[in-house]
Amino acid sequence: MREPVVEGVKLYYWHGGLLLLAKSLVLHRPTTSIAATLRIALREPYTIDVDGQRLSTRASIVAPKSRRASVEARDSDMALFYLPIERPEYGGLRRRLGNESVVELELDDFSPVLPKLQQAFDGKLAGSDVKALAYETLGILVGSNTEIAPMDPRIVRSCEILATLPLNEFNIEAIAQQVNLSSSRLRSLFKQTIGHSIGEYARWSAVWQALGQYTQGRTFTDVAMDAGFFDLAHVSRNFVEVFGISPTLAVDSNVVERHYVP
Repeated sequence: MREPVVEGVKLYYWHGGLLLLAKSLVLHRPTTSIAATLRIALREPYTIDVDGQRLSTRASIVAPKSRRASVEARDSDMALFYLPIERPEYGGLRRRLGNESVVELELDDFSPVLPKLQQAFDGKLAGSDVKALAYETLGILVGSNTEIAPMDPRIVRSCEILATLPLNEFNIEAIAQQVNLSSSRLRSLFKQTIGHSIGEYARWSAVWQALGQYTQGRTFTDVAMDAGFFDLAHVSRNFVEVFGISPTLAVDSNVVERHYVP
């Protein structure tokens, strides 16, 4: 497997979402993230291979659980959004994607946010503004004419619980009791609302916990254990599934400039 090319990377992240900015990003490690991923190139087009479909483009979105085999963005100034799956808008996004694995988008559609993206590349956008930019971009993807139904408060509460619950303490019966549902009803309603099983979401959430707890002076093994993973190998498998890169690369300050957004 070819080594990744990672140049000029800034990473802004919060629980469940991120904006990664990279001058160049070349990855040939397959990944099947449970979140939809949006890529926008401010300069040169990038090439992406998803479920056997190959695109050379300036903007595209990859559907949840689709197999992204590779992405090659050289001197692209590429913005990569991981879109939080617990947002109310996410249902509209899933409907827009339908059965497609990857959809090419018109760069002009994102003209309202392109100047802010450039500011982010230039380091002139505060973390809170980056987070707002991600949600504004999600709104563009979904479309202003799409009706956004409010999420069931019991599912919202379940996601809040899982955001701080270590993976090894995940117990669907206990969560169901806290939100006044039966276990079977919680499983069904969660899958219907979020689009993924509650077990998948628990693993996804634990990866974000580990990343959010990482600070200089701690090993990633330590934060992985705090997030409820068995060992570094366990969290690495799940981390690669979410991000397509290893946790050691993601937290390497010589490679990635990280910014946690509360």
